[in-house]
Amino acid sequence: MFHRVHFVERWGRGIKLILSKEPTADFEEIGRQFFTVFKRKDVMGSVSEQTTHKTAQKILDLIKQNPKITRKDLASKIGGITEDGIKYHLAELVRAKIIKRRGGRKEGYWEIIK
Repeated sequence: MFHRVHFVERWGRGIKLILSKEPTADFEEIGRQFFTVFKRKDVMGSVSEQTTHKTAQKILDLIKQNPKITRKDLASKIGGITEDGIKYHLAELVRAKIIKRRGGRKEGYWEIIK
């Protein structure tokens, strides 16, 4: 049927083609059925990590320019991120001991440790 609707290029090529493109694919035969199992790729994880790294780097660059910069100013200058998002990234940078907050909320400033 697949050959008639042109889903098959030629006979006997399918499994070799699958393995050439997805070497981690598994094949299972259960009863009278044949299954091909593809492993999921962690595409979102890697994209998320890249985005997080870029945002953190932008925050560090802006802190270098102005250590007294506020979360609101960071959010407006970076764009596409809320003040809560900035708060999250700042907390991660503090937790990683890359930056430290000195002084109070109004008179304080950010110090880059690393």
